[in-house]
Amino acid sequence: MLPHSSNGYSAQVRMSLLVGGHAVRVGQMGPGFLILEEPFSSQARQGIVRLTVDGVTEEIPVLLPKGIPPGTDRIEIAEAETRELAAA
Repeated sequence: MLPHSSNGYSAQVRMSLLVGGHAVRVGQMGPGFLILEEPFSSQARQGIVRLTVDGVTEEIPVLLPKGIPPGTDRIEIAEAETRELAAA
């Protein structure tokens, strides 16, 4: 039997990666990686993860050390300082 919440609340979560003028849907985010929901490739070395939870949006600057290679849905990321992105 699966455990359940006593209040029945489930957060509405949406994630996307903004890179090279495109918004790519993200299915999962973990420490140091993203899993994309759709095929996409880019040589871009920086982007922004847009995370929306229950209508509240946060934008997280990230570095893409290897870009997004073709045919890859799991990509490596590292958090970036906002000033690093402004200088690029």
